[in-house]
Amino acid sequence: MLDDDDLDAAVGARIVTQAQADTLRTFAAGRRKTGAAERADEERFRFMRGFNDFFFAIGVVLFGAGLSIFAGIHDNPIVFGLAAVTMWGLAELLVRRKRLVLPGIVVALFFVSFAVSAVPLANLLAAAPNPLLPSAASRLSLLNTFFGNGSMPVIAIKAVIASAAGALFYARFRFPFALLLVAGGAVIALQLAASHFLFNDSAVARLAILLLCGVAVFGVAMRFDLSDRLRATRRSDCAFWLHVLAAPMLVHSLVGLVSNNTFRPDTFAAIMIVVIALLLTIVALIIDRRALLVSALVYVGSVIAYALSNATLDRTFILIATLVILGALVLALGVGWTPLRRRVASVLSLKLVNRLPPVVPA
Repeated sequence: MLDDDDLDAAVGARIVTQAQADTLRTFAAGRRKTGAAERADEERFRFMRGFNDFFFAIGVVLFGAGLSIFAGIHDNPIVFGLAAVTMWGLAELLVRRKRLVLPGIVVALFFVSFAVSAVPLANLLAAAPNPLLPSAASRLSLLNTFFGNGSMPVIAIKAVIASAAGALFYARFRFPFALLLVAGGAVIALQLAASHFLFNDSAVARLAILLLCGVAVFGVAMRFDLSDRLRATRRSDCAFWLHVLAAPMLVHSLVGLVSNNTFRPDTFAAIMIVVIALLLTIVALIIDRRALLVSALVYVGSVIAYALSNATLDRTFILIATLVILGALVLALGVGWTPLRRRVASVLSLKLVNRLPPVVPA
């Protein structure tokens, strides 16, 4: 690969003229700029550098599965804690030293799972005797007092523990995937608590809370994205995993709200789902992230199936036609992604465009 010194030497040796060298420099700079834009536009993220990563991931799956079975048989928090410590040590080797992504994802999942199981929830949920109640009802859990009977307090605590374990993993290894675990656990715990305490478990309220959580996660993802518009650092990977989490929350909550929580399209709901899909497509093109569109595919497919059902009752035909039409839409959008981004960017302010991933020139 030629650099400026090589070109200057070539000019000195009269292999090329100074004008030709300057032209080559300009051409190379343009190619670097275009290449950076294309790499950002392809939404790359570090996942697997080669089959060696996959090989390590298989080993982690087998090793972790063995630990899970062993810990499950003994069903002891101490055993689960030792399993979590073992996974932490494996992360020191595979994530911190070798920088392996796919094996690191598996290690992080096992670590969080073991960490959650290592907390003795049964002991925490067992409350002190209440002398004011008869013996049959004397053991009353403090959490059950707040949340009521059932699995809600257990799920809420596990979500908090999972989020804390993910945060610890990210703090040590700066592993982008761990942010998905942090945000996911926090969202589950927040939704359970808010919907129970504030809205009496209303279905519409749960969807509204999910929407707010999705907007919050999306906002954090965009903060990472805006700090790395060329998507050349780890911050872009952090944004990717947060977008993966935020997208289904946004889509599911919006569709649930317009369909009155039935998720069955009638004429009004079908129109609203199409409008939502179009708006999300514009947002996806602006920020150059495809997760929103992938999350909306199921609901767009339901609208296509609903439209076809008005013309025929042949379920086999409806299924085939829905898949073909949906696939064709995805392929067309994939092929036309770059020119569509150019067109959308042309109507945006230059200040905003300069903060977003660069648009590939025509």
